[in-house]
Amino acid sequence: MTQEVLEARYRLLLAYPKRYRRERGAEMIGTLMEAAGPDQRRPTVREGAMLVLRGLQTRARTHDAGSTSRGLRGSLRLAVLLLLVYATAGSLAETGRVLPRIVTDGVEYPPELIYPLVTVIAALAVVAVAGGRYVLGLLATLGALAAALVVLRLVSVGVDSVTGERHYPPIEFVRDGAMTDSTLWPLPLAVLLIVPLILWPAPGTRRPVAWLLTVPVAVFLLPTDYDVTIGLQPGATVVVMAGFLLWVAVDARATIAAGVLLIPLIIAMLSLGALGAWDQPEVLGVTWFWTLVIGAIALLTGGALGLRRQART
Repeated sequence: MTQEVLEARYRLLLAYPKRYRRERGAEMIGTLMEAAGPDQRRPTVREGAMLVLRGLQTRARTHDAGSTSRGLRGSLRLAVLLLLVYATAGSLAETGRVLPRIVTDGVEYPPELIYPLVTVIAALAVVAVAGGRYVLGLLATLGALAAALVVLRLVSVGVDSVTGERHYPPIEFVRDGAMTDSTLWPLPLAVLLIVPLILWPAPGTRRPVAWLLTVPVAVFLLPTDYDVTIGLQPGATVVVMAGFLLWVAVDARATIAAGVLLIPLIIAMLSLGALGAWDQPEVLGVTWFWTLVIGAIALLTGGALGLRRQART
């Protein structure tokens, strides 16, 4: 009876994918049962932790890296995906802000029509890159970037209430708005990183559309316009950094990608500092900037060391 209870508990701990359990589950359970003590009724803490860790590594296909160079390509692909997810989340937050007004009051100016378009194009880029279609992903990312810049230009246009004449701001005004937008910077960075993937492609996932589920999560956990109402920032971003740093034990490629994800936030903070905006009450200042820098260094360093270790196993 003791052996039956122990075997049942070992089966509950298996975090491996269903196909893996079907093919090798009986063999693994047999090995664990042989190593168990005569009166053992439950797995040890070490056994449980190792089963969960190895199962998560199998699900993440960690050992598919094979070599450091192949692992770096996988890191690059994940970095592009996280950047595109963040850009889509920023656009989705903007779209969610203007859609209720469109429904109630109608369209008042062109950007309200382009916001949803940016979201759709950026989402297409996410699906394309996730599926390994990097040329299509590059074109979609360029399209989303162009549409986002058009939005920035149009929202800055003033209209005279008497004459109806449009007043276009200087290009420097649009430039400053683009430089300080952390949800816009992921798009040009993604463009730069997709090019190596076209030359040295990394395999895509079988269900690329599933990556779209991460977009609403990013709306809440990363700095977007939506965080003004929910007040989760900057704590949520710190939690994300800590989570990816711990995830190095499962898949170092994701940890490296998370380090790259912080680069748009750092660039936006540098731009705010250059414009002298760090002293404004609504802007997180120098402490937050160095938190991001230290977080990025820790993620990239920890991910690189973890990737080398995983490539050797």
